[in-house]
Amino acid sequence: MCTLSWVYHGSNHYEVYFNRDEQRSRLPALEPQRLVIDGIQCVMPIDPVGGGSWISTNEHGVTVCLLNYYQGQTPSGALVSRGMIIKRLANSCSSQTVDSRLLAMDLSAFAPFTVVSFDTRRTANETVLWTWDGHELSRSHACAPIVSAALHFEEARDYRVELFSELMGTLSRDRFGRQFHQTHDDNYPHLSPLMKRNDARTVSFTSVVVSSSKQEMNYQSIDDNRNVDFQTHLSCQRNDVVAQGVFK
Repeated sequence: MCTLSWVYHGSNHYEVYFNRDEQRSRLPALEPQRLVIDGIQCVMPIDPVGGGSWISTNEHGVTVCLLNYYQGQTPSGALVSRGMIIKRLANSCSSQTVDSRLLAMDLSAFAPFTVVSFDTRRTANETVLWTWDGHELSRSHACAPIVSAALHFEEARDYRVELFSELMGTLSRDRFGRQFHQTHDDNYPHLSPLMKRNDARTVSFTSVVVSSSKQEMNYQSIDDNRNVDFQTHLSCQRNDVVAQGVFK
């Protein structure tokens, strides 16, 4: 399971939140890295298994997120890691560019996924959800939160949507997103945004803040007791030095 949500504060300020849930047997991710892709400064954590990522942001203020779509049908034949989609889209100058690049891609070697992108040129009501179901790429309106799950999908989606709506109605706009992603319910640990199952758990929380004065990615590695065991943040500016990260 993974969970994505976002909030827009006016026309030039947005925040994106992403809980990454993984099998306990999967190798830990590489903390966010600064990469220059075709001359564009990008920041993203790296999955050491496939070499790709699940979230990126760049110097244009464009953030791209990818979640697995387990309800689709996996194409036959050899597959390319879905995380490489993020690397192909990471240096886009706008969400419209993300759209056009996705439409031009041959997706036949990728397992099903969903992609959502954000920038300051689109409003919250214009956020687009792209879904590759293994046969067809479709476009729809994106509504937060978006949930990805191989098990208990409908239950987890309904639980998290209801919780998101509840918090949105009781907390300020600058608080409910983080509170939502940090929520763990001992009665429903497998459905909570901060998820825990015998075979899988939430391993990291990533947030991106883009505004006229700030452009950064914040990353928290989460241990088996749901505590933050490591955190870092990187800004994404054209003159930032490219840095080599460490495994965590």
